Amino acid sequence: MAAVHDGQVSAREVVEAALARIAATDGQLRAFRHVDAEGARAAAAAVDAAHARGATPGPLAGVPVAVKEQVAVAGLPREAGSLLLKGNIEASDGPAVARLRAAGAVIMGMTAMPEFGHLAFGHSPLGPATRNPWSAGHTPGGSSSGSAAALAAGQVALALGTDGGGSIRIPASCCGVVGHKPTLGRVPHAPLRAGFSPMSHLGPMARSVADTALLLDVIADQDHMDPASLPPEGVSYAEIASHPPTSGRIAWAPQLGRAEADPDVLAPCRAVVRALADDGFEVTEVDPFLDDWIEAWAVIFDVSLALNVGKQPDAMRGVSDATLVARVAHGQSVSATEFLAAEAARRDVWAAFERLYRDFAVVMTPTLLQPPLPVDPATGVTDKPDSWVERWFQHMYPFNLTGQPAVTIPVGLTADGLPNGLQVVGPRLADGVTLGFAAAAESRTGWNGTRPEL
Repeated sequence: MAAVHDGQVSAREVVEAALARIAATDGQLRAFRHVDAEGARAAAAAVDAAHARGATPGPLAGVPVAVKEQVAVAGLPREAGSLLLKGNIEASDGPAVARLRAAGAVIMGMTAMPEFGHLAFGHSPLGPATRNPWSAGHTPGGSSSGSAAALAAGQVALALGTDGGGSIRIPASCCGVVGHKPTLGRVPHAPLRAGFSPMSHLGPMARSVADTALLLDVIADQDHMDPASLPPEGVSYAEIASHPPTSGRIAWAPQLGRAEADPDVLAPCRAVVRALADDGFEVTEVDPFLDDWIEAWAVIFDVSLALNVGKQPDAMRGVSDATLVARVAHGQSVSATEFLAAEAARRDVWAAFERLYRDFAVVMTPTLLQPPLPVDPATGVTDKPDSWVERWFQHMYPFNLTGQPAVTIPVGLTADGLPNGLQVVGPRLADGVTLGFAAAAESRTGWNGTRPEL
């Protein structure tokens, strides 16, 4: 990333290389919904012109960035994977995108997602399914499907994703990249259709913890467009990631709840945790003794979904995924008592993890309970039942309920050559601590930027 900043190459050269990579690979991957070649070239020219005038380059000068199509970018489509929003063009940048531009980053375009982020897969009514760069026969995860695939394929250096139930961490794990769900409000997420979401996080994705931390430094700050947004933490995430801790207390939770992780997923996670223990970290295996929180998450998520997108039920039935229609119908049927019961369960999950943070700096878990799920290579659809699919990513839900920071890092490949992830979760507001321990774990994985062969 320092090449443009230091004058070794021009921003235009970097952007042309990114555009060439997208052109060579995206017909196969379908990571992008819309590539803004004209806008990217104009932004690169502005960076080079400023550099020529002697202006100090921003920290992301000339860096190609992909933005999930749920996030507002001025002049570009914000269609959220839905035919209901086809042709919708945003008039202005969201706060995080405005900060990217101010830092010199180049927005390459909008990445694909499932309709309104309601699935953990890469297909939507808007177009061809996004494929996993490691295997067309396995899902890239969702809902930040395109952002993760674009990173893994080397189309961009950085990306933005959103996460209301694992939507950054699931695809990051499936595609072998890093994804950070910050503390709720750490990065302003606006404009939202309902004005406020109790579980939706906007966060950074990259191919290393260091790059993820640098991106978070740029986009994290308060903005009153988002009523949940927070003031700065007062630390440099990039500095923390470059000097990770050498000791500390880690709670290792191989499973949360009743479902167990596949041995092919669990083994590389255990190996990293064991390496940390061998190097002086104090690791204790724990069981948070949680009841099933999936129903509580589903109630809150579906009610929010119904509020945001359920105002056109007749139109939805004609063009939307049946699974989305069902979730919206569920959200509309929830009573006030049921919603408050879900909020009470949410507090119980919060309390269970807060007890752990009295004794431990972070909690580590396998990110997913299974490797990336098999899908039809053409449609991106799985034949697994919904109940099984939800168990696959049940380690996601608790930390959307609590709003705590959670980052996933790649830890290796399964016997079938598919990526695995380790999740590192910290106390609320402690994004720096979380990224620091993630960097410490990353240094013991041997991943070293491993990429798929396309």
